[in-house]
Amino acid sequence: MHERVIQWIELFRPYVDDYGYLVLFLGVMAENASLPVPGETILIIASFYSHHGHLNLGSVILLATVGCILGDNVSFYIGRRLGRPFIEQYGRYLLITQKRLAYVERFFHKHGDKTIFVQRWITGVRVIGALVAGTSRMPWGRFLLFNCLGAVTWVTAISLLAYFFAVNLPLLLIVMSRSGWALLALIAGGALILYLKRRLSVDQEPSSPL
Repeated sequence: MHERVIQWIELFRPYVDDYGYLVLFLGVMAENASLPVPGETILIIASFYSHHGHLNLGSVILLATVGCILGDNVSFYIGRRLGRPFIEQYGRYLLITQKRLAYVERFFHKHGDKTIFVQRWITGVRVIGALVAGTSRMPWGRFLLFNCLGAVTWVTAISLLAYFFAVNLPLLLIVMSRSGWALLALIAGGALILYLKRRLSVDQEPSSPL
């Protein structure tokens, strides 16, 4: 993954200023619409360029989040409208194999609604999680809620990590390649530590005299 990302960085370097935001938005949206596009890699590259001043980090997070939500809703609609038989027949053209589809369906039935939130952190589930939610007839309102929460969390976390690790991108790529679950646990652990430190500092503040 490391070599691939470096190649993409060099490939897009001449076009970042003119087309960076457009490539980011379309790439992330396409991946979440179940197309075989490396949306996560594009997000990492966009955040890398934000660190070096070529793109604005806030705009990167906003556009990628909107792209995630729109792409997932397209995928959800296709799954709901066309159903599993269509995916079984034509999914191979989008690299959706029977084994992969069955794995995501088992994961979805085991974990329920929260699958839509955590799907982005798991390779192989992120691309077709919304599609399976559609074929499973998940209520659209609940799908949209978890979809938005997951998109905001995933995009923000990946963008900030890539932004701050831009000076040591290989280390970030090694961590991300190990497991989405490990990365999610790392972020959750960091958030918990910050929360506890804040609570501790509040508790230690002297109370004002009456």
